Amino acid sequence: MDDVSKAEISKSAVDRMASFIRAHDLDIPEEDLAKCIGEMVENGDGDEQRTDVVCKGAVGKEILTINGNGSGAIMGALVTLGLEEATDESNRWTGTSSTHRVLKNRGKLLKKGQIIEEEIKGSWTNAASGKDIFVWSAKCSRPGYGSDYPVVKSRGLIPASAKDVVELIKDSDRVTDYNKMSIGRKDQHVLTKDQKSSMHCSESKCPKLGVVGEAKIMSSKNQPPLGKPLEFKTLFYARQLRSDDGVEMDGAAYVTVGRSVWETPEGTTDGSDNSTTRCEILLSVNLVREIVTEDGEKWCELTLVSHGVSPGIPVFVGKQLGLHAAENYIKDIRALFEQS
Repeated sequence: MDDVSKAEISKSAVDRMASFIRAHDLDIPEEDLAKCIGEMVENGDGDEQRTDVVCKGAVGKEILTINGNGSGAIMGALVTLGLEEATDESNRWTGTSSTHRVLKNRGKLLKKGQIIEEEIKGSWTNAASGKDIFVWSAKCSRPGYGSDYPVVKSRGLIPASAKDVVELIKDSDRVTDYNKMSIGRKDQHVLTKDQKSSMHCSESKCPKLGVVGEAKIMSSKNQPPLGKPLEFKTLFYARQLRSDDGVEMDGAAYVTVGRSVWETPEGTTDGSDNSTTRCEILLSVNLVREIVTEDGEKWCELTLVSHGVSPGIPVFVGKQLGLHAAENYIKDIRALFEQS
């Protein structure tokens, strides 16, 4: 790296650049893809350390590095994918029995030309209302790694502003307030500069990554009822939505996306910690949309999308666990704001 001295390459920077992420299903333009394959740096011993990885696969890429220069393109592709899943209201999704019943009754009323009198509801298709929490599952529409595992989506109203909800979701110190299984989450590396000031601004971009909002690599652990703690290491990115994002909005809206990152170019751990079971998240999305009310009361709708890989667990069992967890996620965040 010609213009960067050894002193400027901290241990944390090298660690951050050594994180790898699956990109087989991300639509990254070729000109941006070239930025995702790393640079040559020198470690503390003066030896040359390669941080890029040769792209593999029929589509030209499988695993890329999070190295600062190209990670902005990866984040943009994750947002595009996440919004597509969160706003897809097609019949690809199968609702739970309660979700199907509510939406079926709503459809019957609309066919009869009757007005659905609900105090608070977004203007978009399948908007949540009242205390209902909608939960769906669908087959993964993206080919390749993880496509055998289902995608789960949930949606419900939260008695708070969209800004307050997204601030809660991205605050690692508050995860245990609504996630009963969490035993902690830490921000390992913040990838964006001045992320707090740009989180709620659609124009202020990180000078290095060229993206707005906040990006970081997080490490979290959950303790299930049985077995070892489950560990997740994730690239997390959050930003405010714009009018050209193609999402129906009543007011302010935000999106967060996440995907697991790994220590090796094979998409595996380095094997240094056997006290936990490492889990993989292919896609995690939170779409938070403000709902305008006549009396000015703060309400928003939260849509969660989750796609995980669970080797060793039957797909049907994993699906049922995912549906349950998706419903509880909305329920627990709602309860937290109801108590405040």
